[in-house]
Amino acid sequence: MTSQEQIDKKEVRSGHDSSRASQVERVALLDDEGDLSPKFEVALIRIFARFSSSYKGKQPQGEATRTDGDEVPQRPGRDDVLTEAELDEFAKATNGEPLPQESKDEIREFLDTDDTGSLTFRGFCEMFHLQSDNEPEETWKDLVKLGFDHQLNYIGHNANASGSSDDGAGSDPTEKTAGSGSPKNEA
Repeated sequence: MTSQEQIDKKEVRSGHDSSRASQVERVALLDDEGDLSPKFEVALIRIFARFSSSYKGKQPQGEATRTDGDEVPQRPGRDDVLTEAELDEFAKATNGEPLPQESKDEIREFLDTDDTGSLTFRGFCEMFHLQSDNEPEETWKDLVKLGFDHQLNYIGHNANASGSSDDGAGSDPTEKTAGSGSPKNEA
């Protein structure tokens, strides 16, 4: 095995890819205390707003998922939730299929839900906090599928994010295309 093959093998095991690491600098998902970073929380508000009909119903037309400027969307209230159907839509956008019943049961048991078992924004943040702390690469895959770059700027969700199987599934909007020095944008 050559030295380069040994390095590549170590990078695969550790989840690092030095060729990509030099191209993409990611913002922190968690701060020094282990809490959600402010920029990550804003991204989560935007994601929650995209799937929660209770949140969208209280916002002026288009305000829930507005992406222009640096305006921070309004934080969802306690009565803004993701119903089971909305949680399934979120799961289809990130993983291509609805959540298994066992996962839904765990969400109701361990995360913040309302009296009907719908996931609150607090529970949604708890879910992403757990994933980001344990499997940050999975969080980044979800964020990219949902239309965020590695600086947590919303650049638009591609067809894959809505559950379709167009070519480009799993594509990374920050990946450089061959022959160009700029990231591709599949918005």
